[in-house]
Amino acid sequence: MFSKYYTIVSIAVCAPTLATGQNYFDVMSLTCTEKQGSAVYNAAVDFPVGGDAAVIRNAKEWIGEVLMSDIDMPEVSMSGISTDDFGKLLDALAKDFVKNNEGSRRRIEITWMYEDPTCVTYEATTTDRDSVDWSTTSVACFSKQDGHRVTANEIFNCDEAQIKRLMWRYRGNLTMEVAKADDLYVGDCGYIDGWVLVVGPAQGTSGAAYRLRYPEIEQWLKKAKRDGYLAP
Repeated sequence: MFSKYYTIVSIAVCAPTLATGQNYFDVMSLTCTEKQGSAVYNAAVDFPVGGDAAVIRNAKEWIGEVLMSDIDMPEVSMSGISTDDFGKLLDALAKDFVKNNEGSRRRIEITWMYEDPTCVTYEATTTDRDSVDWSTTSVACFSKQDGHRVTANEIFNCDEAQIKRLMWRYRGNLTMEVAKADDLYVGDCGYIDGWVLVVGPAQGTSGAAYRLRYPEIEQWLKKAKRDGYLAP
């Protein structure tokens, strides 16, 4: 059943230094658990409730895309959805999943990761468990200038081949399905405090987050001309 709402009251005050007078982002953390037979659905979503209107609208639309990527339900307008209506939608999605996926378990975490005066970043991970475990990670970074979703070309000042080399260097404990950097792909990108996230391939996933250490790759990043990471 749908859980009781609670509000996150702390704002992510992260480096670089936040400027004063910003329209700060805020979320309400919602959770949902549904079980039927051996099927289980769990979701935890940081739902946007405050901040720049364009960022909120586009973040809601992206959250809807993540949640409904493979659910056969009527299309829902997400951009203006209220917290109460989103709670009802989340409950309906959970019921639909357990009804049609006997023996499967799904966990979705949609997390507000970062904010500065220039952007807001989310990360979403969906983990499915049936005969094998499979996960999908998506990153969405929204510009506070107009709410658009930030691309790799707005973050990096280098070509895609160099981004792949950086991903290879910072692959960490990710298990690779490819043998060299050139075989990677560059997916969603975004900022978190001290890091740049880039989605790329890894074993057992439809996309994993590579974490590139910001101070160590700064020469390949576009320089912001104001407080925050994102260049204008």
